[in-house]
Amino acid sequence: MAALDGLLITGQSGFLAGTMVASNLGWRPVETLKVGDKVLTFDHAMQTVADIQRETVLLPHGLPATLHPVRLPRGVCHNRRDLWLMPDQGLLVECEAALDVLGDPFAVVPVRLLCGYRGIDAGRPGERVEITTLAFHQDEVIYVEGGLLAHCPAPRQVLDETDPLQPALYERLTGAAARFLVNCLIDDDDDDALGCNPADLPGLPIRPPRPGRPIAANPFG
Repeated sequence: MAALDGLLITGQSGFLAGTMVASNLGWRPVETLKVGDKVLTFDHAMQTVADIQRETVLLPHGLPATLHPVRLPRGVCHNRRDLWLMPDQGLLVECEAALDVLGDPFAVVPVRLLCGYRGIDAGRPGERVEITTLAFHQDEVIYVEGGLLAHCPAPRQVLDETDPLQPALYERLTGAAARFLVNCLIDDDDDDALGCNPADLPGLPIRPPRPGRPIAANPFG
């Protein structure tokens, strides 16, 4: 955390209130989830939420652009409205450039490094935002706002960076490797790089409800 102009800035990853998450109860606002709920993951089907962190983040005028939340415009990945994420929230990217660089078509990239791709940019949704961060017993990638794939790293021991019991599931790219990958995405204008069509998700409504509409009943009941 850091202080700026007397105001407290905390946390650079997580989901703003209202972000819809695919769960065993259908699409749910992230702020309504609790420890013990089950969320649909990319690799391991339904997984139990092990920990949740909630915080209020202040966004004063003059905040450096690198600390601004990032806006994903409507339609970037089947999202029906603009989606805001904290700048270091990782997104799972699938593309040939990742395969060329890593030997794996999947990589996690902080959303702030995706600015410039399909209209993604940093901004300021308000003076303060409510942030929810989810954690599981291992690294997971979850579905948010349609088919977008968001990375939720497992908690790790602070003094043990290797933590062999908690291996990282995906490589998180930064620096030159991330810039190369994002430039390739921009050049290719690949509209499937950040997720999937929500129609392909098993047992869920075809897309999250529009804001203000009732949330669907449990599709598994």
